[in-house]
Amino acid sequence: MRRGFTLIELLVVIAIIALLVGILLPTLAAGREAARASVCMSNERQAFIAIRAYADENKGATPALGVPYATLPNWGLVVQATAGLNGGTSTELFAAGSVLVCPTARGRFGPSMQRTYAINVTGHAGSGTDPDHYDAGNGASIRLDRVDRPSDRPLLVDSKPAPVTPPAPPPTRTVSVIDFRDPVTTEARLSRIHSSGRGWNAGMLDGSARLFKEIPDLWAEPLP
Repeated sequence: MRRGFTLIELLVVIAIIALLVGILLPTLAAGREAARASVCMSNERQAFIAIRAYADENKGATPALGVPYATLPNWGLVVQATAGLNGGTSTELFAAGSVLVCPTARGRFGPSMQRTYAINVTGHAGSGTDPDHYDAGNGASIRLDRVDRPSDRPLLVDSKPAPVTPPAPPPTRTVSVIDFRDPVTTEARLSRIHSSGRGWNAGMLDGSARLFKEIPDLWAEPLP
């Protein structure tokens, strides 16, 4: 006569399976996050290519860092237009899940996110000897061909959602500019969403991208 499992044996099997699942789940989650972080860095590299192409056609100057926020040639909209989207305004060009959206940020802030990166405006915030102000005039820009040590200085970084008060961007977009000379504002805007909440990805001014956990002193130096 064939003997079945006893209750004790069944409970032991269930306990072993639960233990294995508990061991494997963190590994699987880490693998998913590593894939998302890789896509994030790829996004930043693609955005750099679009910005670099624009600069090559405009005497080395990037698209507008800030104003006009809602129309071309704002940097985010230039990236979207270069990717093949049609239109000239934020309503027409921003889209959920585009190259401007880090998949980790989308998972944290919601699937409708349209932009989760900020551009480096250090040296273009109307402070001291800054030549322009990203929030005023006809549009501030970085002169890419004049940047010193481009492989060590960021163009784009992961950013946090802005407070939902006018004239902040809508909830579907994080802050779009960051000035590394202001430590308080920098921490309020920098989104540490990678490496278990300790780091962020940065797309550098030479087109590379990598993870950072500390802000290098060099980042506080004004960009040309």
